[in-house]
Amino acid sequence: MNGAPTVPAAWYRPVVWILIATSLATLAGRLVRVESKSGRTPFLSANDRSRWSTVRALVDHGTYALDDVIFLEPPPEDDGGLKPPRIRRDGDWYSIDLVKHRGWDGLEHYYSSKPPLLATIVAGEYWLLQKATGARIADQPFYVAIWLLILTNLLPMGIAWWCLSRALETWGRSDWGRLFVMASATWGTLLNPMAVTLNNHTPAAISTLFAALSLLRIWRDEKASPLWYASGGFFAAFAAANELPALSLLAVCGAAAFARNGRRAGPTMQPRPADSGAVETRSHRGRQPQPCRRVRVHPQVG
Repeated sequence: MNGAPTVPAAWYRPVVWILIATSLATLAGRLVRVESKSGRTPFLSANDRSRWSTVRALVDHGTYALDDVIFLEPPPEDDGGLKPPRIRRDGDWYSIDLVKHRGWDGLEHYYSSKPPLLATIVAGEYWLLQKATGARIADQPFYVAIWLLILTNLLPMGIAWWCLSRALETWGRSDWGRLFVMASATWGTLLNPMAVTLNNHTPAAISTLFAALSLLRIWRDEKASPLWYASGGFFAAFAAANELPALSLLAVCGAAAFARNGRRAGPTMQPRPADSGAVETRSHRGRQPQPCRRVRVHPQVG
């Protein structure tokens, strides 16, 4: 084998589709069965509840403050009214991943300690779902959370694996090498177990794959569209926004794209010797050198 890309065998694509379909089907089955310890919500950890509380607070209460989500008002008969309000925690929504901060109203409120970008994006999806179906996450947590996780985790994972399979068909050097990469991507990582929660690792990993595929296209194709540069920058930046160590990925992608673009543009910016000689010949053709003349400048007398 000379190391050049090869045409995939006839059996390769069906096997890849089986890997992708079974992996996504397994994930979908786990999504519909996941539930918390109390059995009342599908939220599995403090990280999960912190982000879901922000999603609910943004859409149902119009604020990033979580007070109305994570605390319960005490019943009128509790302690004869001596206990201050919101002192009772809602175990299905309360999380230790909180910070306390003074809000615009001058009062201190609780907020999620997680970066707000991902929760804000999911809140947009929840707003659309609520407008379309009328479902509220406080009343139907399983229905709403499952659909949002399908939109946020499962669907992007399927698209990412399909894009990876196409890239392997284009640039792969052996069928077994392609199959090993696809089997590792669909079954050999922690993406599937993590995808049943609202976490930052899943979108970061998917964005990293898209950024890598964009960079590969830029590096392998001398006539790559500017859209590939924009795609690589966007997904590398989004990966860094979700996973801080991905800042190194953003730096590498930026440096590689700049180097590739500079390598293409550099030779075209330098004048060729033949062109320079032609310009000089045309400029001086038919002209005789003129002697220099001394000019004396007299000061103006006013």
